[in-house]
Amino acid sequence: MKIFTYFTLISVSILFLGVSCRKETDNGIKIELKIQNRSDNKATISWTNLNTGTEKFYTYSVYLNSDLIVENTDAILFNFNNLIGKTKYVCRVVVNGTKVGETEAAVEFTTFENYPPNSFEIITDSITNTSVLLDWSKSDEPEKRPLRYSIYLNNKIYQENFLLKKMNLTGLESSKIYSIRIVAIDDQNNTTTSVNNIKTLSKANAILMLKTLKWSGVQRSYAVYLPSQQKSQMPLVIFFHGAGGFAWPEIQTSGFKDIADNNNFILVYPQATIWDQPTIPSWNVVDFIQVDDIGFVGEMLKQLILNFPVDEKRVYACGMSSGGFMTYHMAFKMGDKLAAIAPVAGLPTTFDFESESLTSMIPLMHIHGTADATVSMNGGNYSESVDSTIAYWVRRNHCSSTPVIRELNDTYPNDGSTVVVYEYKSPYFHKDVVFYKIINGGHSWPGSPNDSYANRDINANQEIWNFFRKYARE
Repeated sequence: MKIFTYFTLISVSILFLGVSCRKETDNGIKIELKIQNRSDNKATISWTNLNTGTEKFYTYSVYLNSDLIVENTDAILFNFNNLIGKTKYVCRVVVNGTKVGETEAAVEFTTFENYPPNSFEIITDSITNTSVLLDWSKSDEPEKRPLRYSIYLNNKIYQENFLLKKMNLTGLESSKIYSIRIVAIDDQNNTTTSVNNIKTLSKANAILMLKTLKWSGVQRSYAVYLPSQQKSQMPLVIFFHGAGGFAWPEIQTSGFKDIADNNNFILVYPQATIWDQPTIPSWNVVDFIQVDDIGFVGEMLKQLILNFPVDEKRVYACGMSSGGFMTYHMAFKMGDKLAAIAPVAGLPTTFDFESESLTSMIPLMHIHGTADATVSMNGGNYSESVDSTIAYWVRRNHCSSTPVIRELNDTYPNDGSTVVVYEYKSPYFHKDVVFYKIINGGHSWPGSPNDSYANRDINANQEIWNFFRKYARE
């Protein structure tokens, strides 16, 4: 139905926009009508000015369909208001004067359909424990009509007849989920609604921000969490989401923020692009696909160091699934920037292994489930196995080839999985390798409250930070 409507409007535009109608009588008087502009409820028609001298010999009478709108005017332009959208009209102008007989011209036009405002997205630029900064600057009206906005908070009106496209909502309760609804209203009372849910932070003075940068011609984004107790030099943890993940909503519910608050480190969630499957953002960890994620992460890191109190010797990376692959890829491509890594359910690619481009000894924690059917511990066509990865890192970091093995207590027997830890010590270089094997564990983040199949014997967020905190680049 919409395709037909657009086609019809385009056809009408071609037929009538700028169309003129001219009539010439035996007395040689010519009058021409033109459509200057039109919308869904307005149109402007102009015609030939026959009064070329200082004296005015002619006046004009304007008709719309069969109705006389104005009589004996000396104007050469008329604005029709309060028209009906998507309706055909005939405008007729009759020339009145002593030097003419019956002279007139007519033109047809069709008003546009009265469309509602275009759909738009509510961007939450920043969140604290009592406020949220909203931005919906991309909202517009297809016919460029003026818009006003009504803002609702948990279905209660917060502001009506608001004309700007940014607002800072204040006076909120900490650690609470809010539903934000913004209704765009045009001057014909057509409406379009957008909804966004946010959760305020739990700590005073903490702030969550959405940042953007342009890289390789693409607008990229990343979310930054600054804990409540900020210092002059703070560790930085980069978390890479999995395929299909979205950094901004994920960081809002992430338990990593609590770890960051308790240990005073900056937490960053970069956003992957969509390059493979529609609607599924994922990380590019191979060199033959034209998406420069490594360049993006490098530029993001520069901005973070420039704008926040980042301790460059304590930058860490971790991630889940596709994000685990990206964590390894960053280690191979930007290892000199990292103090330690902790991939979960992700592996290095064979391309990175074959390049032998790991230039630094980087402490490694790897977490993987033995029953992971998405990213098998045995590797795949383009990925290494867990065993070969651990063996490579052990050799690279000059660790003991004999691990210290610990079986953790099965504190949650109902999760169907247990944890065995393999620790490979690096006595001379302090670049240890640790493997958390989740027996019967699937493709999940241990300790995740949103995954009923996740192992509950450990909290990956806390275990990863406990590992990271021991290392810094020389």
